[in-house]
Amino acid sequence: MDLGSNTFRLVVFEYAPGGPFRLVDEVREVVRLTKGTPPGAPIGPDACARAARVARLFAGFCRGSDVDEVRAVATSAIRDAPNGDEVLDAITGAGLPARIISGEEEARYGYLGAVNGTTLTDGLIAELGGGSIQVGHVDDRMLTRSMSSPLGAVRMTDAFLAGDVAARDDIKALRRHALDTFHLDPWISGAGRLVAMGGAVRTLAAMAQKAESYPLGEVHGYLMGRDALGDLIDRMAGLPRRERKRIPGLKADRADIMLAGAVVLDALMHVADVDRVEVCAEGLRWGVFWEAFLAPAEPPLVEDVRATSVRDLAEVYGYDRPHCEHVARLAVAIFDGLARLGVHDGDPREREWLASAALLHDVGTLVDYNDHHKHGHYLVLNAGLPGFRHRELVIIAQLVRAHRKRIQSAGSLGAILKPRDDERILRLASFLRIAEQLEVGRARAVTGIECARDGDAITLWLTADGDIDVAMWSARQEAGVFTRATGQRLVIERR
Repeated sequence: MDLGSNTFRLVVFEYAPGGPFRLVDEVREVVRLTKGTPPGAPIGPDACARAARVARLFAGFCRGSDVDEVRAVATSAIRDAPNGDEVLDAITGAGLPARIISGEEEARYGYLGAVNGTTLTDGLIAELGGGSIQVGHVDDRMLTRSMSSPLGAVRMTDAFLAGDVAARDDIKALRRHALDTFHLDPWISGAGRLVAMGGAVRTLAAMAQKAESYPLGEVHGYLMGRDALGDLIDRMAGLPRRERKRIPGLKADRADIMLAGAVVLDALMHVADVDRVEVCAEGLRWGVFWEAFLAPAEPPLVEDVRATSVRDLAEVYGYDRPHCEHVARLAVAIFDGLARLGVHDGDPREREWLASAALLHDVGTLVDYNDHHKHGHYLVLNAGLPGFRHRELVIIAQLVRAHRKRIQSAGSLGAILKPRDDERILRLASFLRIAEQLEVGRARAVTGIECARDGDAITLWLTADGDIDVAMWSARQEAGVFTRATGQRLVIERR
């Protein structure tokens, strides 16, 4: 649980030590601990009562859900308040075990969420909350510096934008204050890459997606441009506070504070000299989870974020591991063999997409075998794959869908793809379809593939244990797709 300045959030994870995990529930409630109080002022009795009420609800939820372990952390609002200990006593007295974490701990948990949820190796991480913002510098996946400042969306709204209409001079004053604060830490400048977290950031991302009619409903991994953020600032500034909730993507309970949050984020992007921010949905609460899940590792870092996200998703959906891993080996063998022959350029990213799709190609059977390629497409898109860009997510989902039956276009999702991605998907899908058919009996009888070229014909020479006549017959049915994808005839023979 993240007992934040604006919102108390609870997430429930289910996991097996050393095995897969999944998020199974989430509850949030707005508490506004710092509303109307400047930094350093006591939290008022009404806010304290709201905190105790929500804590009681959360504690009851955990008891009723048979949660084994509760880890609740209180952040800047309670940490900075002169009566923070009294507020914490009210929370624990309501039955919720909680502790106050320092600004350094808060930055560290955000760092763990970001580095385990993205491919960030070098750059900045930032978590923007209601009471504060934490910024950290990451070098070779290690947190080397961090700062915490009370530039949260609620606090900055109360300090600079408390009126119903935001005056431009007030917005400029907030921007100057944020710039001055970030300039105090020279290491923020010239970061090259910025990963940002927090409820305010996720909301801004949802608003930006709505504004551009973005076809994928996933904020994690979304790249939000500074121009798009500036457009949101202008749009919110041009409306009275009570009317901002009409902006698509902006939740009503955040309508009054998002302008301040957007100005602070824009100031950070300016100082960091980045033109876009990568949105990460796995912030402080995820950092708390990673600390428990990966214990006793220190720091608790996932070794390979992309491979882990694929494997975990496959395991959560109950894939047939021997079968899917063998299909992946065969598909990659075809990919590598044809790259050596010059049929394609052997892009290692394409190789990874193919292997990932092969591991995930049957996840749709969790819903039903019939149309499981369509179910798998939906599951991959909506579950997401942390560490992969949205374009890559669409490509992998398209490959999962294309592993059987008719190969479909990406439709509206094509807006996320790059030119010639349709050709890439067709080529990789043809390799995956052949590999799947060579494993049609799930006996793993085909043990190796060598590729040879003779004019316009590609021969796949198979080594095998046992009878593979049906597998060869099935794979030859994919000759048409292979020819469309490569311009080559397909021949399949056994050595």
